[in-house]
Formats: sequence, structure tokens, C-alpha cells
Amino acid sequence: MSTAGSRHLFLSPHLDDAPFSCAGLIRKLASAGGDVVVSTFVTADATGSLTPLAGRFHSVWNRGDRPYAIRREEDIRVAEFLGARCRHEGVLDAIYRKDEGGEPIYRDIPELFAGLKQADQAHVTAIARKLDEIIAEERPDVVYAPVGIGRHADHLCVVAAAKEICLGRLPLRLYEEFPYLLGEFPAEHPITVELGLKLSGWEGATSEVVDVDLAARVDAARLYSSQIPEIFGSDAGLVEAMRRHAQQYQAKSGRERLWTPTTPTAH
Repeated sequence: MSTAGSRHLFLSPHLDDAPFSCAGLIRKLASAGGDVVVSTFVTADATGSLTPLAGRFHSVWNRGDRPYAIRREEDIRVAEFLGARCRHEGVLDAIYRKDEGGEPIYRDIPELFAGLKQADQAHVTAIARKLDEIIAEERPDVVYAPVGIGRHADHLCVVAAAKEICLGRLPLRLYEEFPYLLGEFPAEHPITVELGLKLSGWEGATSEVVDVDLAARVDAARLYSSQIPEIFGSDAGLVEAMRRHAQQYQAKSGRERLWTPTTPTAH
């Protein structure tokens, strides 16, 4: 899958998405001599007044006024552990984003998982423009983008950018976002991988399963210590979720599934 000197670019909506989902693959590619970079888009600290939704998240997180500073530090440690490089692209989280009139684009959690709003199109355009710049700088041989299983607005922004910039132009692989792929998260609107592929417009994609080190997946995820209580409840909950993921593919250790999307036909 990788040769020394090959270049791999993973597109991560948030500071944990690609490593939660692909830590085994990232570690495997880097260990084989590949140059692996994880480009995370949503990494910026909030500016100005918080939206009501962001205020509720900040209260739950209890990590001060700059929770993303903590998450960026975690991400750097994860990249070092996996043997990869990380980039932080400075996009605001959907919970912070406002429309031209200064009103919140996403007002509650269900709206975050209900598809992109027209008022958010400017951010899709900005992310696509940034992705074009990243590709010019990194010159990847393969790009890895999320399927868009959970339908989170930030994930869908990256999906849209990957389609616009990469599909049909570069080798593109899709990764299944963990823990969304378990069909249990988010509680407000869990869906299957297959439905996620369909809703994201990846019909016809073909799959492949990669054997990876489950322990490496767990150890990488643990380094995002700020996220474990919120997402998994506890370390034991994280380990159990990772084991159930592996069991989906009858894996003695870990496995991660990738999808190759259909390339558009030129007219």
C-alpha cells in the first residue's frame, strides 16, 4: 500500500476525526516509509461573542475560553506518536459560525447533523480553496477524505471540498468516521455507513479492508484525553467501542475500511 517516499494526505474535519478513524493506517503508512500528513480544518479559537450553542458546548467542555488550544496540543502529540506530520488550517467550528447578519448558522445540535445550510456555503468555498493550496504544497500521491457518515456540518464541508478539488484529479480514498461508523453516534441522528455513502453521493464506491494494529488505534485515541469523557464516557468505553469496530470485520487485531469513489466520466 505504501512505498518509501510515497506521500499521503489525510483530511480531518476536527482535531481527532482522521486519527480516531485511521490511526492504524496512518501508523502503517508512516512505518513503511511514507510521508504522511494529517490536515485538520476546524482548529481555530472562537473570536467575538459565542453563539448560544457554542456557549452550551463551552460550559460542558469546561476547558476555558480557548478549548481548541488544548485540542491542538493533543493533536501534535498524536501525530508524533503515529509518525506523521500535522497541519492546522484555522477554520472555525460550525458551532461558532455566523451568517452575514451575525446570526448563528447552526442553532442547536440537531441542526449540526441535518446537512449544510446555504448560509454556510462561504465556508465550503473557503475550505475548497484552502484544500487546493494544501495539495499544491504537499503534492500527495493519495488523498484520504471522510465519507460523511455522521452528517456533521464540518464533515460535510470537507466532503464537498474533496469532491470539488480531488475527485477525478487525484487518487482519492474515503475513510469511515469513527465512532459514527458504529451506527450509534450521534444519538440525535445515527446512520449506517451505507446510508452515509449514499447521502454523501459516493454511490458506486468500492471497499477494501486494511489490517492494522488495534493497540496503536487505542493508544492514539487515548492521547485525545479531552474527548474521551464526552464521546465514550470513559477509557473502558473507548476500548470497548474500538473492539466492536474490529469485530465488525472479524478481526483478531484491528481493521479499517477504505472506499474508492467512482471517478466522474468526462464529457
